[in-house]
Amino acid sequence: MSDSLFESHAKRNNNYKIIAIGAAALVIFVASAYGLYVYSIPKGPNPEEELAVEIRNSMVLLLDYQTFSGEEFRQQLLGKGRLEKYKIVIDEAIFTYPKSSDEEFLEFVNKHFWDITKVEFGTEADGELKLADYKVTASDPFGRLFRTTRGNIRIDHRQTLSFPFRKVSYSPTLEEIKNLTNNSQVYGGRMITQVPERSFSPTTIFANHGIMVAKPGEPSLKRLADEITRDAGTDRYARIQSLVDFVSNEIEYSYREALSRGETLKRGDETLMTRNGDCSNKTILLASLLEQIGEDYLLLYTPRHITVAVPQGEFVNANKLDFTWDGKPWLIAETTVPGFQVGITMVTESRILTKVEYVQNPKNSGVIFDANSYEVLKFL
Repeated sequence: MSDSLFESHAKRNNNYKIIAIGAAALVIFVASAYGLYVYSIPKGPNPEEELAVEIRNSMVLLLDYQTFSGEEFRQQLLGKGRLEKYKIVIDEAIFTYPKSSDEEFLEFVNKHFWDITKVEFGTEADGELKLADYKVTASDPFGRLFRTTRGNIRIDHRQTLSFPFRKVSYSPTLEEIKNLTNNSQVYGGRMITQVPERSFSPTTIFANHGIMVAKPGEPSLKRLADEITRDAGTDRYARIQSLVDFVSNEIEYSYREALSRGETLKRGDETLMTRNGDCSNKTILLASLLEQIGEDYLLLYTPRHITVAVPQGEFVNANKLDFTWDGKPWLIAETTVPGFQVGITMVTESRILTKVEYVQNPKNSGVIFDANSYEVLKFL
């Protein structure tokens, strides 16, 4: 009797073991199947890859609009290569490369494009390079013509560029340029402002310049402002004047921009990279640098001109280029006159600077005041 009990108990234990082993096997199978399923799901780009794509897209945009980026920018990104046109609708980037050996050109292509099989090359006939509906005259500057997609363009997204000036250097990373280009580091807002009929402006609208001014703490401009003002110490006059000196002396006045029919507004980094600007863009750059040192300022819109004003404080007012706003005296810091000294430099057409029509503090870029009626202008 006892033997049958032990035997029955042993069989029961064996049954439990079989069930446990089966359950464990089922768990392993399910886990393996789940792991295989997870492994088979296509993985999306990681944050670093997403950043690389964003930077590449921004750099292609700037390469396509050289007015906003300049020749040095192109050379640092593409060497001898040149993006002639990017057609965003059909995702077609058209490039040229000067005459060179096959070895040199192949090295360029392998460096700047991910897959050479996705690069289509033009042909030469009758003294022209032709590719689809695009053609250029074959010459030393235009030795090769080719196209690819934006996604095939290889750009080192961790690259730092360098734009040396006489005493300082502007050295933005591509990520910093991208953040300015997408407006995350500028004040932003609505662009077009309605002008009252009494305005001297030849048009009925004008551009809101304050939206292009960089916010305080923009890394590339902060480094530059700190370098420019390094020898000024804590002296407010010297710090402001050193920034005015830099913009008025180092940034060439662009008559092309000034005389063009349309308004070309550039962010501070774009003016630095192109090394030129009209009154609008030199003013935006100075305002952006003043933001980085925490200095108060105003944008003053005058007939067909714009300038910066800073609180008078310890500045002398020998040139009488002053303006009273909110009960405080402000002095004009003019960027288009090389060597301009705040409160000192005399100008022949002072009326252009002192006949202020509109006033703006870019920290509130959505508000532009009529300087006479204090009315807030409307945006279109």
